[in-house]
Amino acid sequence: MSDAFTLDPVERRDDLRHPRLRLLYDAWASAILPGHDLPPIDRLLPTAQAVLDDDLWCLDIVGWGGRPDYVGRYFGRNTITNYGIDPTGRSISDFARQPVFARIMRVLGAVAASGRPQRFAAEQSVMSDGRLLEVEALALPVADADGGLSGVLGATTARPA
Repeated sequence: MSDAFTLDPVERRDDLRHPRLRLLYDAWASAILPGHDLPPIDRLLPTAQAVLDDDLWCLDIVGWGGRPDYVGRYFGRNTITNYGIDPTGRSISDFARQPVFARIMRVLGAVAASGRPQRFAAEQSVMSDGRLLEVEALALPVADADGGLSGVLGATTARPA
């Protein structure tokens, strides 16, 4: 079995297959204030929760001076179940030894480096409990109150492969 996956920038909603991820992308784009490039997390999070609460995840970027790390802000019920952990308030690097987190760090790093939305997809992805799933995820950059990149909000849709 191959663990290949794709990671691509998202330029428009049609780059996404899953309808709920398209709705999340729309919510992200609508939350961008005039004159800004990114939506403030506090403005986007309630709308995102209404669209994809159980599949949602949100992390704050920390450690800009060196290698960026990410601290969990919010994780929906399905996200916690699929990954077998609740990283709310914890650093993602604490979980680096788990194989799936190499992918997660790559996705988060792509968003942090580019400041642009990214789409992750895998036809066969093994979750922490051994289930084989088809996965599509959307990772969106979000801003702090001053408009600067401060985190990544996203959702992962998964169904049996």
